[in-house]
Amino acid sequence: MRKTSWCLGAAATLLVAASAVTRFAVLPAVHQVPDDADFTMHFAGAMTMLDPHALQAGNLPGAIVRDLPVTVDRHVHAVHTSGSTVVLSDHTVVSGPQRQPLNNVEKRWAVDRKTLLDRPIPKGVAADPHQGLTAGFPLEPERKNYPFWDSPTGTTVPATYVRTEHRAGRETYVFSIRAGGPLTDPASIRALPPAMPRAVVQGLAGVAFPGRAPELAGGQTDPVPLAYTSTTDLTGWVDTETGVTVDLESTQGVVATAASASGTQTEVFPVSSLRMTTTPASRAELADTAASGARALWLLGDVGPSAALGLGLALLALAVYLELRSRRARLAADPTLPGPRAEAAPAPDAAAHTDLNADANAGSDADANAGSDAGSATNKPSAT
Repeated sequence: MRKTSWCLGAAATLLVAASAVTRFAVLPAVHQVPDDADFTMHFAGAMTMLDPHALQAGNLPGAIVRDLPVTVDRHVHAVHTSGSTVVLSDHTVVSGPQRQPLNNVEKRWAVDRKTLLDRPIPKGVAADPHQGLTAGFPLEPERKNYPFWDSPTGTTVPATYVRTEHRAGRETYVFSIRAGGPLTDPASIRALPPAMPRAVVQGLAGVAFPGRAPELAGGQTDPVPLAYTSTTDLTGWVDTETGVTVDLESTQGVVATAASASGTQTEVFPVSSLRMTTTPASRAELADTAASGARALWLLGDVGPSAALGLGLALLALAVYLELRSRRARLAADPTLPGPRAEAAPAPDAAAHTDLNADANAGSDADANAGSDAGSATNKPSAT
């Protein structure tokens, strides 16, 4: 029995320790961006853009294509991990109605594996410098504003917490992001012409702004120097338990500007304007991913440790009970062992028992003799 108690006690200790280790060591280690992180978001929307073929052909009226139906695939996956840092590849492809690629952009971000905020780029790894969130929100989001990196302008703007609401069956925090300013992203600038012939600029301005084309400065300047501005208007629905972005609506645009006759930069034609929202199928898939992640966290962070702790305490109580019962049994078997015992009831005194019997016999003899005397008196003849 003693061996059983020791085994139960050891098992109870291991279960209690496992509960603590699971809650305070395993869960934090698991609840981070994994080494093989890989997910894709799908969007649908419309795009206004310059048609390079029409532009080269001199077809200026047809050079600006408006509201072209497009699909957008954003693929994010881990390419390197180093301690608490993960480098994520953020690859976005915009495709036209015939699945023809219209835009293809890849960025790499070194981020914290829990907060997804910027981290120093690991040595020997290629990544884009930034400050703030880029590829997602923290795994444990809060109802507060976060810094967000607007890649086209190279600036950090607030991701503003707006409200809490249900989206795709999940409770989400809604964040709003607004950014605007000169286009500074090196890859985007390299893909755009620094200047264009004056006639082309004026022709595109007339198409973009019918009846009010801007008057350009420097009538003799040809080609016309161009600059570019970018705007971002984004709303994201972020799962409150896992940080998964279950829905996203975005409008991003780039506009060419040139110096006007008044000396200020004025818009002359749109380069691109993309409006997109998460597809219903992708929204449902992301919501399911959030639900599965929340369930796993609940099992690992609450159910598992609680069950192990409860079972451990129950086994410990059983071990104590069995040990106490075994000790009482040993004490009862060997009176020389120290320890508490149950007091035995005193045996009746033999002499007192004999006296009681004698008294009872005496009483019986007296009653018998008295009965005999009464009988004799009754049988005597009476005097006449």
